Amino acid sequence: MRIRQIVFAADALEPTLNRLGAVLNGPVVFRDPGVAHFGLENGLLVSGGNFIEVVSPLPNETDTAAGRHLARRGDSFYMLIFQCDDARPHIERLTEKGLRSVWNHDAGGLVATHFHPRDFGAAIVSIDSMPSDAGDEAWHSPDAHWFWARWPDIDKPKAEETAAGAVAALELRAPDAAALAQHWAENLQRPLDGHRVLFDGAYIEFVEEAGCVPYIAAVTLRAGQDSPAALLARAEQAGLDVNDEAFTLCGVTWRFERFAG
Repeated sequence: MRIRQIVFAADALEPTLNRLGAVLNGPVVFRDPGVAHFGLENGLLVSGGNFIEVVSPLPNETDTAAGRHLARRGDSFYMLIFQCDDARPHIERLTEKGLRSVWNHDAGGLVATHFHPRDFGAAIVSIDSMPSDAGDEAWHSPDAHWFWARWPDIDKPKAEETAAGAVAALELRAPDAAALAQHWAENLQRPLDGHRVLFDGAYIEFVEEAGCVPYIAAVTLRAGQDSPAALLARAEQAGLDVNDEAFTLCGVTWRFERFAG
């Protein structure tokens, strides 16, 4: 199981996409008309074969899940989407366990279920798998088929061509980090190393913060074509709050792994 897509909610879609695109030196690779069903508009950028989505309520939509999330938390992390070989056994097990589905799809080999954020804590969690005949890349490849971005496509960059790389880590803050880490590890049947839940190529670090509602506080991206220094310089040029190691956007700290050696 791998982290494939991270999703942020923002009041202002285009300025947020423009700033993130400036940092990552890449275009919006897809806009999904299907999210209008939820009263939303969106845009996706690619980073090392993972996808960064920003969603925002449509101008005339006054009652959407994302809108309620924004009213509670402001611009912030919204949803985390995992990809695996076959999502059905995971979905069936979690449903039998009593976790609530807020949206699901199972047709043509495309399987996906969004679970209620309160059942995981911190975010909507989706477990997805793609049709087995959708391209030659295995699901764990950086360039594996990903329907939600209509990926890959001949006019889109390859994973290794992006300025930053794939998601290396997320930081999740909660009042009882150890218990929530155990909860996630059991739900997703993933190894637990201290307060880290381990996935293919990435991990989620659970960090203690007294008195908070659980939330995703930070994202770490791997090194890609550009150095962390170049990425942070572009973040500063885009008017973002930057220090020596990170910048802030959508209420989240963004960090970059240094090049090895």
